[in-house]
Amino acid sequence: MIRAVLLDLDDTLLGNDMERFLPLYFAAMGERMARFIDPEDLVRKVLASSRVMMQNQDAAITNQQAFDADFFTGLGHPESEVRPVIDAFYEDDFSALKRYTQPRPEARPLVQSLFNQGYDVVIATNPLFPRRAIEHRLDWAEVSDFHFKLITTYENSHFSKPNPRYYQEILDKIGCRPREAVMVGDDFRNDIAPAMHVGLHTYWITDGISGEFSPSFSLQGTLADCLAWVGSGGLREL
Repeated sequence: MIRAVLLDLDDTLLGNDMERFLPLYFAAMGERMARFIDPEDLVRKVLASSRVMMQNQDAAITNQQAFDADFFTGLGHPESEVRPVIDAFYEDDFSALKRYTQPRPEARPLVQSLFNQGYDVVIATNPLFPRRAIEHRLDWAEVSDFHFKLITTYENSHFSKPNPRYYQEILDKIGCRPREAVMVGDDFRNDIAPAMHVGLHTYWITDGISGEFSPSFSLQGTLADCLAWVGSGGLREL
């Protein structure tokens, strides 16, 4: 019996092409951080520290701790001086990036249907960002007012996609066995394959994806298809 549904955020609940979004994000952050580091150097440093964070395998170290330990080393300014500026960026500047994303009309009805049916709902977004950045994106997706069982952020997660341990950590936190949960996401490498490896059911969101799909992979479709499937009681058939 299914007890929990894990939902990816970007390009699942929220239209957000990361290849377009990230350069705009870095440009905005570069302006805020210019007094500490050249904007081009900032991009290189953030990407390098993000790789360190994503490669971390130590369950005692959060993603934030892994990122910060690398990022602030050699920055030339104390964390106590830089941290308030970073926090101000996410609080005041990040919201301006909303115009580069698109709310999906099916997102809120899907989340509402899951809550109405009594499922635990997890926002299983790749936890590479602070919670404040994820809260903004949930607001852009028009689902920020729901009381989710868990929202994965870089403060509360120890692993990231596509590491299967990211999914196992979610299950451990919500007290759920793999076969009692479904992962819904658009990225096969990050969302579907590692969740299947752990033993979760999966629903692959294929909006905007072209090409041939495996005929044996039955649970796939657009977000509208997923909404219809959930609304018709599809989860109860798993």
